[in-house]
Amino acid sequence: MRYFFLGMLVFVALMVPSVMRASGSAVFQFDQSAYNVVSGEFFEVTVHVDPQGELLDTVRAVVTFDPTVMQAQNVRLSGSFDRTAPGNYRDNVNGKISWGAFTLGEAVSTEESVMVITFLALEAGEGRVAISGDSHAISAGEERIDVSVLAEASVFVSVSEEADLGTAVLVVESSTHPDQQAWSSLDVALFSWKDLEGESPIREYFYRFDNNPTAEADISLPAETTDLSVIAEQDGIYYFHLKGLQEDGRETEQVNYVVQIDRTSPNPITLTAQQTKLLEGESAWFVFGTTDELSGVAEYQVAINDSEFQTQISPLEIEDLPVGTYFFRVAALDRAGNTVYGSTSVRVYPEGTDLNRPEGLEEDGEVGAIRERAQEEIDMDGNFLWESIPVIPVLLGLVVLFAIIYYVQARKK
Repeated sequence: MRYFFLGMLVFVALMVPSVMRASGSAVFQFDQSAYNVVSGEFFEVTVHVDPQGELLDTVRAVVTFDPTVMQAQNVRLSGSFDRTAPGNYRDNVNGKISWGAFTLGEAVSTEESVMVITFLALEAGEGRVAISGDSHAISAGEERIDVSVLAEASVFVSVSEEADLGTAVLVVESSTHPDQQAWSSLDVALFSWKDLEGESPIREYFYRFDNNPTAEADISLPAETTDLSVIAEQDGIYYFHLKGLQEDGRETEQVNYVVQIDRTSPNPITLTAQQTKLLEGESAWFVFGTTDELSGVAEYQVAINDSEFQTQISPLEIEDLPVGTYFFRVAALDRAGNTVYGSTSVRVYPEGTDLNRPEGLEEDGEVGAIRERAQEEIDMDGNFLWESIPVIPVLLGLVVLFAIIYYVQARKK
């Protein structure tokens, strides 16, 4: 019995480190403890990370907020974490943002900003933004966040002063960027507007086109102007600010129209075929992926030879390929419609052909490793699954356990 317990201890010692989530000292913080804003206005919340002695290369900030008080408009990276991680999203129904980033440079060891979230203040009231325990701060693949310290900040939204009933109301539209929530690859934006007349005619308009959601329109336009074309010098999130000055000296409320521009294709695709030489009846396995720093990767599309592109996910298994050579193409599309392509080829040989494969090569070995890695990514979101337990520690523990049991039984004989 003593040997049995010894074997169990070895088994546990090999298993437990692989399934426990490590922790460290890194914490996320907000730039303010409270935000006082007016209904209908944009405001920005900056998320910082303080490594507190850790060396961080990857972060994911999960921020919760009250969707009845505010709405997330966009997120932009700042600081050294300048590469966007896959799987980012904004959820204005449940009030949640999950945004990951990493750096290919030196690990971050000092406090700095990670991202800036732009919110739109909705109805008057009180809400909060908070860092969720699902956030991550990674160092060389190991979790280093301190989830016992989760920052939060209050948001106070006040009622905007009622517009003077005698002032005009401006209505702004864009024929090139009609959806303020959508990304576009067009860098030229055309705006048109009209005013619902007030008690006094418009004497002069003022506009500004920039990346600042709270900027003041200060560039003069003649009163007869009703449309304007502007150009974005670089990719990013822009705001077209417009207001009018009436002849009686009163100003209209300023309109802030959002334009999201991304002209840059996703980063080069990493594309791998598990085997480039197959026997008839074997499955062809492909793994592919990339990142996009601004609008994010929307989907992958795959084509074989002259076939049409179809939406697929990685890893991809293709079965029952007849003997022949196949040209495999994959396209990654970001949310603005920019595309990057990758390609490889495989050849299928008749069954029984000697392909001179390395001894012991398993057909699904690499794919199995990829699946395990994908499962680890799922587990990072806080869900422990038994499928994520590494096989090697389990097998080693079992081998030791049964070896001890066998030894004890042999001694008894």
